[in-house]
Amino acid sequence: MKRIFDRYEPDEWTTDGAMILSGESVLKIKAVLARGPIIVQHWFYRGASCPRVFGFDDFEDFEVHLKENAVPGDAFDIWSFNEVCTQDKVVTEGKLHDKDGCIPKKGAY
Repeated sequence: MKRIFDRYEPDEWTTDGAMILSGESVLKIKAVLARGPIIVQHWFYRGASCPRVFGFDDFEDFEVHLKENAVPGDAFDIWSFNEVCTQDKVVTEGKLHDKDGCIPKKGAY
């Protein structure tokens, strides 16, 4: 269900400030995507909820996300997956076990 946009004037809407689809932002996003995926934290304007996190490896998919899931005022933080998600920062790792509690020692990954 598409959220309804309602500009709340006390929030002081302006044409100044960081816009996620400004020419400068788009160039930065595309430059990072040329090297690997991006992580996007999507904050919902007046959504009374925590942000959602998404991953994209294609700018057009990110644009579709904006078109289908965002409204004016939503905020976005974007990181390079390859720079943030490194092996030294892995919290834990493991394989999903089957009904017998078994996991493969080997496998094609």
